[in-house]
Amino acid sequence: MANESRLLLPKPLLTRLNSLGIYCQTWVTAERQERAKRWVLRGVESGGSAKEFGRYISFFAANGSRLEWLQKADRIGSNGVHAIVIGEVLIGVEMARVEDTYQLMIAKHELGKPKVEGKRPLVESSVLFRGMDGQLPEKLRKQGLAPAFLTRSGEVKVVPSEYLEAVKFVAAGVSCVNCKHVHGLVSGASAAPQASPEVRSIAS
Repeated sequence: MANESRLLLPKPLLTRLNSLGIYCQTWVTAERQERAKRWVLRGVESGGSAKEFGRYISFFAANGSRLEWLQKADRIGSNGVHAIVIGEVLIGVEMARVEDTYQLMIAKHELGKPKVEGKRPLVESSVLFRGMDGQLPEKLRKQGLAPAFLTRSGEVKVVPSEYLEAVKFVAAGVSCVNCKHVHGLVSGASAAPQASPEVRSIAS
């Protein structure tokens, strides 16, 4: 189920992203906190873009609000790891971009039961929204809007309202050339639900 909860991108696009140095760590792992004697989920906000291509992922709370990072990960290079988050439930928002066309995956990650008592538990993932070939022209992208998705029959496929702001933050990340910013996660001083100054709402 873990692979189904991540975007399956064509090999030519993955090759192009790799050649451009755009690194996106999309998996979530279960990690042990020895002092607290509990397991938690670990996610990594990462990614960025070149002019024509991009890939980005960030993580949010179950209700779509922003989470505090555990640590910010500054790097010499760009378009890589930006911050690390820990939680019992994580909503992963992953996006890929080719020019003005976007792919979107929203997935819920939770701790499952271990196969053997006392061992590492499984990470149970479920797809909440999958959007294919969404469109967002550059002019609207610069206004901080989110891509618009359609069903196969041509009807509007609406992003769940509680995750719309999260999608906008990730849309900014997947279009951020030579990205060194944290777009989704926030520091402890600014973790309350809020909209970034450059992010605007869009019509449903």
